[in-house]
Amino acid sequence: MRPTSAFISGMATMGVLAGGIVLGTGFLNGTSTDQNAASNSGSNSGSGSASGSGSTTGASSSTTDGTFDGPVVQTVYGPMQVEIVIQGGAITSATALQHPGGDGTSNQINAQVIPILTKATTDNQSVKFGNVSRATISTGAYKQSAQAALDQAGFTG
Repeated sequence: MRPTSAFISGMATMGVLAGGIVLGTGFLNGTSTDQNAASNSGSNSGSGSASGSGSTTGASSSTTDGTFDGPVVQTVYGPMQVEIVIQGGAITSATALQHPGGDGTSNQINAQVIPILTKATTDNQSVKFGNVSRATISTGAYKQSAQAALDQAGFTG
């Protein structure tokens, strides 16, 4: 691996990508350590319906294994919808079925942000993490849709 590639790979692992997009430090003991998280809560409105299918797992009597689609959350830049897969009582994948786009800037930002959000969801086994800088609206909409999918599964982490 070339030195530049190793550096970029290492920075991506830490949640830092080109263009200054960084995952906030998240929540500690229920308190956000990300400066934008508190000021941006509740700034997105959602509409749509959630759907999912699965079966109850032995890991938690209230968690259901399966694939769960959160509702479509409308933002000023376009819709966001997240699909969560739970197996064995754990989040095994998160996918953005829809994300804001249509213009070059939104497409460029979301191409970098969506992988950070999906990895943070599976790594943290929740959506209780900080906002991604330069993508506060997308982060909020992602979290809203993903949390609805987790709620539908009865997932409490």
